[in-house]
Formats: sequence, structure tokens, C-alpha cells
Amino acid sequence: MLLRLTLILPVVLLVACSQEAPPPRVVEVVVDEVVSEPYQPKSEFVGRLHARDDVAVQAKVTGYVQTRDFKEGETVETGQVLYTIDASEYEAALARAKAGLASAVANQANAARNFRRGKELLPQGAISQAEMDNLTAKKLEADAGIESANAQVTSAEVNLGFTTIRAPFTGRIARSAVSPGDLVGPNSGNLTTLVSIDPIEALFQVNEAAYVAAMAERLDNARGANPEDLQNVEVSLRLANGETYPEIGHIDYFSNRIDEATGTLEARALIPNSHALLVPGQYVRILLQETDLVEGLFVPQAAVQADQQGSFVLLVDGSNSVVRHNVELGARMDQQVLVKKGVEAGDRVIVRGLQQVRPGMPVSVRSLTDSSESGDNQVATEGEDA
Repeated sequence: MLLRLTLILPVVLLVACSQEAPPPRVVEVVVDEVVSEPYQPKSEFVGRLHARDDVAVQAKVTGYVQTRDFKEGETVETGQVLYTIDASEYEAALARAKAGLASAVANQANAARNFRRGKELLPQGAISQAEMDNLTAKKLEADAGIESANAQVTSAEVNLGFTTIRAPFTGRIARSAVSPGDLVGPNSGNLTTLVSIDPIEALFQVNEAAYVAAMAERLDNARGANPEDLQNVEVSLRLANGETYPEIGHIDYFSNRIDEATGTLEARALIPNSHALLVPGQYVRILLQETDLVEGLFVPQAAVQADQQGSFVLLVDGSNSVVRHNVELGARMDQQVLVKKGVEAGDRVIVRGLQQVRPGMPVSVRSLTDSSESGDNQVATEGEDA
């Protein structure tokens, strides 16, 4: 019996070895090519709107408010009267100053006549040198009196002018803190405030990494890295309700240093606001877009995956094997993603069948265009679910 088993076993092994193992199943994947296309670089920041001009209206002279000549919350024009203060006291002061000037003019005329007579009499010995010196001093004193009187008149005119308070620029005025009959003065605080509306400023902070990346991108595209060139980008606003403001603005200011506490660079954009739709203090999202087109590499969003090492895509190389490439991503444009590093134009990235493959596996390839034309999307979907 043992001899029979010894003879049969080699025969069985020989038969088993003669049967070839079945070939491994080759997974079919759908691929799309990395393409190089022109695009307009975009970036988004959070900001607040500020008035370009913002002043507190105050009284410079003391007196009772006679009139308030504006409607609270309305737009006022440059030079428009806002308040009038009782001017009777300042009109009287101006009259006194003018009278003082007239007296000084008369005194000067008399001193000038006496000085001329003295000059005629001095050579004849009719007056002494001391008397001539006295006449000279009086003339100089009278001349100085004219200057003082003129200054008094100017001061009185200025104070009288302060009794009419006018808008320094065109803008929207706030609620009035005083009413006709109130006593106001330099220590009364703000009577109201006035802010300019058109254009309006959008202030935002650019973090250091974003600023460095923008400069590096401009160098990579041979556009130069002068920060002043960034003022040529278009600025649009997205409001709190998600709507995009229709007017396009431009950047007019970058800070000359990065804030050490926050690690950000302050920037400011000017936005047209002719219809006064925007108001200071409003929260907005600020969208920056380059006016010049630059070339970039794009892959479908469906091809991008992420793990602990970061973002990556799976490629199919020339031998139809799966290869992993780590990538550095940029902005998303519709269904495409900008890739800054990790791929080249023409690379075949897997967009369907990702769940069934691993780096190093052989695959059969179908292009995304062929898959779409054949309508065989269901096979790919079922393969992913598997």
C-alpha cells in the first residue's frame, strides 16, 4: 500500500504543475489628460468697508444753535450749510475790530505827519535829536498798531465765519446730536459725523504666505515681482447675502511692512459706489483677479485624492502601470483644479476606478472622452463601488 501511494503522489504533482495559474484580473480605469490652459489667477480675502473721508463735525465757537439745515441720513454736498449759530456777538466783535482798525489808521496818519515835520525841522535845529527819536518811535508804534488792528479784524471775521458750519465734502451725514436752541462750543463734542460714499474703501489683510506666493507666481510667469504691479488686479466684492457687487475696483495701497503680531500685510482697494449701495462698516469678501492671462496645468477635480502625505493623483505610465504623484494644488476653476507641482502636460490621470487600483498595478485604460461617447459610465461607477 505504501509503495502504491509513493508511485501515485509524483503523478498527481506532475499533473497539478502542468496546469497554468489563471492570469490576474486587469482593472479597467478611465483616464483624462493633464492640460495646459491660460487662466486668470484669483484669490479671496475677508474685509470691511471704510469711508475714504470720515469727519466729526464740531462747533469752533460758542453760541446757541439757530438752525439745523440738513435731513439726517441724507447725502449733503460740499459747502452745504449744516448748522448756523447765533452770530450777533461775533458780528459786534467784528464791528469793534473794524473800529479799532479805523482808529489805528488815523493814529498812523498823524504819527506819519509828525515824523515828516520832524525830519524837516531837525536840520534847522528847531527840534532836538531826542524829540526826533520820540517821533520815530511813535510812527513805528502806529505802524504796528495797524498790523494789530488788521489781525483783530481777521480774527473777528474768522469767528463770525465759524457761526455757519458747512459740509467739508460730499457724503452721507449721520444723526444730529443737537437741536436748535442748544448751546454749543468747542467743548461740546461732536454735533454729527459725515462720511464720504463714492468711492468707498475696502480694507483687508493678506497673510504672509499668500503674499509670498503671489510674488513667486509673478516671478514664475516672468511678470516681475514689484508689489506696485499688484495694484493692476481687478477687485470685486461678494456681499453678505452671496451676491456679487457689480462694480469693479482696484487696489490703491499696500502697507510697507508685515505686521509682526498678525503676520499679515494690510491692503486697501477703492470701489466705485455711485449709487451708494455700499456703506462703511459693511462685511464683504474681496475677490482679486489678475487682468493678464497666465498658463497653468489643470487636472479634473475627480482625480485628486488626499491622505496624510497630502494631495496626490494616480497616473498611468507608458507601460500602463499605476503611479502615484504628490501634487501641490492651486485654485479650483469649475470642475478643474490648478496644479502647481507634481504633474506635466499630457500625463494621464485616473478619474474613474480609483478605489480598485494601487500604485504598481497594471491596468487597462479607457479615455474619458471614449467613455463619455460610449455612454458606458455605469461600468465605471459599478467598478468604483466594488
